[in-house]
Amino acid sequence: MHGVNARLFPSLLLLPLLCCACVERELVVQTEPSGARVYVDGVDRGVSTPDGLRIPFEYYGTREVVVRLAGHEPARRFVELEAPWWQTFPIGLAPDVLWPGTIRDEHPVSLALTRREEPPPASELEARARAVQDH
Repeated sequence: MHGVNARLFPSLLLLPLLCCACVERELVVQTEPSGARVYVDGVDRGVSTPDGLRIPFEYYGTREVVVRLAGHEPARRFVELEAPWWQTFPIGLAPDVLWPGTIRDEHPVSLALTRREEPPPASELEARARAVQDH
């Protein structure tokens, strides 16, 4: 029994190294201007900052990103989150399981919002309505 424990002990020392591996995948959304509400696949993910809103994700694929800000037209973009070469099978198992640190996989996207056209004053709208009515 003593021989089995002696062989198992070194393996147990390596176990924490296998457990601490991590790949952090983030979609980083920047908007111009900042302060816009960000929706990914229809889910409210927060408000953009000048440094960008960091949104963690688990799976690669296409995401719909919509940003909204009062006084601006909404902006929408479909973003393809592609796996880097080191995340493809079978290589992808090594960074997720064997790498002893954290790897960051960032996917930046920028969206520019345009200001909404200001509606004409109420007096101008009334004048237009009267002009149409008179004809």
